[in-house]
Amino acid sequence: MRKCFLFALAAAALLSCSSGKEMTAAPKTIDTNVNYAEFFTGSTMRFDFHHAGDSKQEFYYFDKVIREGAWAGSEVSLINPFDYGEQHFRIIDKATGKVIYKNNYCTLFNEWQTTPEAVVTSRSFPEGVIFPEPAKDFSIEFYARNKVTKEWEKKYTQDVQVNDYNIALQKPQYECIDIHIGGDVAHSLDIVLLPDGFTADEQEKFLASCRMWSDALFSYAPFTENSHRINVRAVWAPSKEKGVSKPGIGKWVDNLLGSRFYTLNSERYQMTEEFQRVRDVAANAPYESIFILTNTDKYGGGGIYNFYGLGSAGKTGKTGEVYVHEFGHSLMGLGDEYIEIGNTVSALYPAGKEPWEANLTRFVEFEGKWEDMIAEGTPIPTVAPEGSTEKDWVIGAYEGGGYLEKGVFRGWPECMMKALTDFCPVCQKAIIRYLDYICK
Repeated sequence: MRKCFLFALAAAALLSCSSGKEMTAAPKTIDTNVNYAEFFTGSTMRFDFHHAGDSKQEFYYFDKVIREGAWAGSEVSLINPFDYGEQHFRIIDKATGKVIYKNNYCTLFNEWQTTPEAVVTSRSFPEGVIFPEPAKDFSIEFYARNKVTKEWEKKYTQDVQVNDYNIALQKPQYECIDIHIGGDVAHSLDIVLLPDGFTADEQEKFLASCRMWSDALFSYAPFTENSHRINVRAVWAPSKEKGVSKPGIGKWVDNLLGSRFYTLNSERYQMTEEFQRVRDVAANAPYESIFILTNTDKYGGGGIYNFYGLGSAGKTGKTGEVYVHEFGHSLMGLGDEYIEIGNTVSALYPAGKEPWEANLTRFVEFEGKWEDMIAEGTPIPTVAPEGSTEKDWVIGAYEGGGYLEKGVFRGWPECMMKALTDFCPVCQKAIIRYLDYICK
């Protein structure tokens, strides 16, 4: 299952902000040549805010700025070149006007905007982004895709003075435990696993789930051959009560991160809306990617690009495969390739607009995806003969994906993002490209 898609106003001297809509033309090309030593301190900074609105509009409200531990990301890959996600943010050095950092992501709020509730009411969701701490005063800009054109629009800008005493300091609170260390922090993908619904006497149960998660990830290509540049760590942070909330049957659990089923009124969609709390716990480890393991045997979870992934740690039948599937969403926003019978319309994949996901296309802007992997003469659409097996298949364009029976195409008949099997050649290529970027 993939679901991808602030009202504390602080009076801080560092902040001069312009909120509400800031409709602009498409963002200009950014100079990717950024000298890390010139612009950053070596630490991590976090900007917390509340993301609010309804089905047609969105607003951003400042919460707080936090200094965290050492920066775990690349010191070279500072401008995300992939046009993935529904949101992106930029850090601009005030003295030079140069964009010194950019990253893309999705949010639970953006997905909530597609629900019937968003048509009749407004809501806010706590959010936060991390980035290398700038050495000098900076601005942060937030962009979102237009709901109709899918073009980027600037929504919010705020200035930050780095010497302001209102910037909070995040101190380590929980134990960080190595699960798999493949390389040094600067040149590796650093994943942090967080517990939810595990009580103080269940640490070993959580760590066993972490080891299973790691083993599952590295059992699938291309993660198997890239284990030397992936680190997996766990943060042990117990909950007061065991398990996960199930509002649909009246069960509420006082767990640490607020994980619950029935997210957005979907029974198996298990997520948390308390993302700032998630960031607080994750900050106890060096990380770029977050995955939450919940103490439940009920099947369900989700993954949101550059936000977090979540899965049940109990025995759900295909626990390891589900972990890896959801991680495909949360790491780089791979789209679901399965269909929903009878589904012909999707707010996520409107006709005439190219999906931003690397493994789906409507052939509107296909260049740069997997067109160079399709052999000359391959029929489009491509059809796998009935009864054929993988040795008979070719990379092409198989109709059906993104929950739609028609109009959206994938590159291979079966895939981890469709049927919990191996990643297809198209997804493997996309993952390797993303790892190459992160691990520079």
